[in-house]
Amino acid sequence: MSPTRSFRRLGRDRSGVAALEFALILPVMALMLMGMIEVFSLIQAYGKALSAAQTVSDLTSRAESQTTASMDAVVTGAQAVLYPLPGDASKLGVRVASVGISSAGQPVLLWSYSWGGSAPSIDIAKAVGLAPNGQSVIMVASRYVHESPLQYVLGDVAMNYSAVSRPRVVRLISYNGSTGTLP
Repeated sequence: MSPTRSFRRLGRDRSGVAALEFALILPVMALMLMGMIEVFSLIQAYGKALSAAQTVSDLTSRAESQTTASMDAVVTGAQAVLYPLPGDASKLGVRVASVGISSAGQPVLLWSYSWGGSAPSIDIAKAVGLAPNGQSVIMVASRYVHESPLQYVLGDVAMNYSAVSRPRVVRLISYNGSTGTLP
C-alpha cells in the first residue's frame, strides 16, 4: 500500500472524531461547572450573611436591656443563621451600636458591642432621621469572609453588611446596666 493511499484513507476515517471533540470541549465544560458552583456559593454566602446581620439587629432591638452574655447569645443566633457556612470569629465580625438622637437631632453613641476580629466600624452619622429626638436605633455592621471553593483562583471574598432596627419595648436599650448619656 502506498503512502499516498494511506493518507487518503486516514483523511476519510471518522471513527475518532467524537472522542477528539469531547476531549476539546471537556475542559470548557468543567470550567463552566466550577464557575456555576462558585456563583451559587457566593449567592448563598451573601444571603446568609445579610440575614445574620439582620438577625443581630432584630434580636438586639427586642429586649429592654442587653448584657455581654446576652449579646454573645445574639451572635450565636447569627452563627446559626449562617449554618452550614463557618461562623467562627475568623470568618464573622459583628459590631452593634445603640445610637441615640439628641434633642438637637444629632446622633450620639450610647454603647457598643463587638464580636469577632474583623468587625467593621459603624458610621453613627447615618442614624440621623431614623428615630425621633430622645429615642435610639440599633445599628449593626458585620463582615463575613467567604472562602471560595476555587480558593486558589479567587481567594477569600470579604462582604460587609449593615442593618438598623428601632427598639421595640423601650426608647433606650441599656447595656450592662447603663443606657449611656443622651444630651
